[in-house]
Amino acid sequence: MRNKLIAEAFYLTKNIEKYGSGFIRIRKELEDYPEVRFVIEEIADGFLVTFLSGEGVSEGVSEGITEGIKGLFDYIKKNPGLRTPALSNKLNVPDKTIERWLKRLKDQQKVVFRGSRKTGGYFSKEGGK
Repeated sequence: MRNKLIAEAFYLTKNIEKYGSGFIRIRKELEDYPEVRFVIEEIADGFLVTFLSGEGVSEGVSEGITEGIKGLFDYIKKNPGLRTPALSNKLNVPDKTIERWLKRLKDQQKVVFRGSRKTGGYFSKEGGK
């Protein structure tokens, strides 16, 4: 169910361009991405919008993450003792992403944090590949 008064208020304050054009514009933009499907379902008093990606998209994302983790590991091997903010800055990757990648490397026993919380840093473990 749509609230026309709220929609009109957003239109008049120029927070939306026009009524009912959003789904049309999304579909038009997705024409460039045939591997992504856009599904709209009407449920209860609203809509459920789902984007389904084909295998190629998930493979590309997974591959990108794997390459990112490998790049981080290689950087730590060449520049031991750095902390998350320094790694984030040097690799131009957000802190949160570096933290997730570091967790995976620690889980794989490829890196270890040595030193105090304030002055320590990450080091590659011997035998980690």
